Amino acid sequence: MSNETSTSDESRDLESASSDGQDDRYRVQTSEPKGSPDENGKPPSSDGDGTQFKVDDPLFSQRKGIFQNKEMVRVGWVPDGDRIVGRDDYISTISSCLNDAVYGGAPNHISITGKTGTGKSLVSRYVTRRAVNASVEDIRIGHTYLDCSKSSTEVQVISTIGQQLNDEDIYDEDEDIVKMPDTGLPKDKFYKRLWQILDHYDSAIIILDEVDLLKSDHVLMSLAKAVESNDTSCQIGIIAISNQINFFDELNPRTKSAFQTQELNFDPYNANQIQEILRGRDDAFRDGVLTDDVIPLVAAFSAQEHGDARKAMRLFRTAGELADREGSDVVGEDHVRSAQDTLEKDRFRDFLQGTPTQMKAACLSISAKSLYSRDDYVITGELYDAYQQITNAIDMDTIGIRRFRDILDEMQLSQVIETKEVNMGKGGGRHNSHRLLHNPETILDIVMEDTRFREISKSSLKRFA
Repeated sequence: MSNETSTSDESRDLESASSDGQDDRYRVQTSEPKGSPDENGKPPSSDGDGTQFKVDDPLFSQRKGIFQNKEMVRVGWVPDGDRIVGRDDYISTISSCLNDAVYGGAPNHISITGKTGTGKSLVSRYVTRRAVNASVEDIRIGHTYLDCSKSSTEVQVISTIGQQLNDEDIYDEDEDIVKMPDTGLPKDKFYKRLWQILDHYDSAIIILDEVDLLKSDHVLMSLAKAVESNDTSCQIGIIAISNQINFFDELNPRTKSAFQTQELNFDPYNANQIQEILRGRDDAFRDGVLTDDVIPLVAAFSAQEHGDARKAMRLFRTAGELADREGSDVVGEDHVRSAQDTLEKDRFRDFLQGTPTQMKAACLSISAKSLYSRDDYVITGELYDAYQQITNAIDMDTIGIRRFRDILDEMQLSQVIETKEVNMGKGGGRHNSHRLLHNPETILDIVMEDTRFREISKSSLKRFA
């Protein structure tokens, strides 16, 4: 079976360094195993991933640092159950669906929706891990986690699942090990090899994260019908996760018929829950380095963005890294604010990279409204008026309002803005209204890196709002 506990990048680098034949003076040595506690039962002091080091190269000095075990504040780290907050009902539902697998039976399929950072992947992986550990004697459960944003074609999905499940320990001594390459086989051969691998398990739980990014939903149907089609004797349960609430409603009718699921929708975390999550990870830092205002401020920033615990954890960790880089003895409010600015610029720069100039103009229009309008939400027509003034000011082509609405839809999908429908009263009709989810000053800075918009000053945007 695959092991979901990932080795950190730092550990892989160290393992490589210790075996590449370099000069012993600069060889990195570990003084005790990764994650082993000290005499007081605390995680060891470390470079940030839970391991103590002795470094002889004078270029890299050893110092106490901010972190005690940085791995605990990495996105993707799966905590113990007592660190999972506000998700008891979801844990109970998923465990009920997987219960039969513990006894070698068929787990139920599950479709999970919800916004980014609401714990969908974390809870799914946590419950799956417990199901595997709880399996009765002689029952073998295979489990695998796959990010469909990285493996999106049918062959990539089948190959990756097969590779993760293809543990040498599942084979008898005299049995040939099935080879599962990345490429080079017809699709039906990939499936045949997967079925051979799965036949070594009584049950298998397959988590497909960001399943809406699959190029085809045929793989869902093939996995869901595998036992019925006599492809394998292994009882397969699929946990399919999507940020798009309507994704499963829009599946191919044949896929929907085969892929009958328990549906779950994860609610966002509130500020109090995010604080509790962060307090459950504060032992990633050394005792006493977090000032009292750090966790409430991280939670407040994250709650503003729809209760995204993933962003909260990234902000928490980045604030610590900034403090560490400065050589500070504590993590304070200024580090959180600096980390927020850094991450927000990085996220928005990634979003805008390669996007058309029209998208940037639309971002300027809603940024101007956010800065200089009294209303949190702005209706589409008012945004379009501001957009037209911006394009006229720089002598740029102006798109029609229908295409402008499409751009706003893209911005909503990318969580740049929030959109809701409002009733303008008798005779006013119903309109979409939009709110910016990012710091408008940050957006202006990034958009104006494009030379096309340098003719517009921040102060001049006020007249467009």
